[in-house]
Amino acid sequence: MFDWIEKYKFGIIATLMAYIGIFMYLQMDTYEHYFEIKAFNESAYVDDKEEVEVDKDNIQVPQDFQTGEIKNMANDVNDTRDRSYENYAYNNNAADVEQSVRDLEKQFYNEAGGDAERKKIEQQMKDRQDQQTTSSKTNPNTTPSNNGGDVAYKGKTMVDYSLKDRQPFQNNRWYVRNPGYTCGYGSGVVVVDIKVNQNGNVTSAEYNPAKSNGASSCMIEKALKYAKMSRFAYSSKAPTAQSGWIQYTFVSQ
Repeated sequence: MFDWIEKYKFGIIATLMAYIGIFMYLQMDTYEHYFEIKAFNESAYVDDKEEVEVDKDNIQVPQDFQTGEIKNMANDVNDTRDRSYENYAYNNNAADVEQSVRDLEKQFYNEAGGDAERKKIEQQMKDRQDQQTTSSKTNPNTTPSNNGGDVAYKGKTMVDYSLKDRQPFQNNRWYVRNPGYTCGYGSGVVVVDIKVNQNGNVTSAEYNPAKSNGASSCMIEKALKYAKMSRFAYSSKAPTAQSGWIQYTFVSQ
């Protein structure tokens, strides 16, 4: 038997492989499988839920509600005066500011070391008075805009600023300049961090993106420019580089 297997071993192997191949071929077949991909939005539909009717009698409006009107003016967020939407004064109490300036000049005059220095201070006082007179003639915002006396505006303004214990130059908020209408279409809010020296000049202005909203390149450029143009009152008690901020609201035209 072994001799027979040895003699026909190649034929036996070929026959087995042929049988295995035929068996596998007969067992194999091709299956086609289809699956449907559903559309993201099959069709439009109309919500058949009943609409809720809003009656004006059911709307509650807070007493201090204000419309979207925004005033073209500057607002000191540290202003402690009472506030009103209608009866207000644009600037702070001018008498108090003028008195503080006089007291400061008097202090400088008394501490002056000689006649030449005293004459210099007297000339500076005269120049300041002349400058204030000229400014009051050329700039209508030097006087209060309404008859509100010592009352601040309560509503939303295009410029808000914070510089602790400092007033705008000559107590006139016109000197905190407003670029809110200079960028045409588009609205946004730009916050600029500033540093002011004792003379009241803005020595540094940096855009604060974290506190700004919807700011375009034009708004940022104008805000930085107008922040550097702003001017505040002199203060001998202020740091040499006092930190503050100005927020500009730009209004679409």
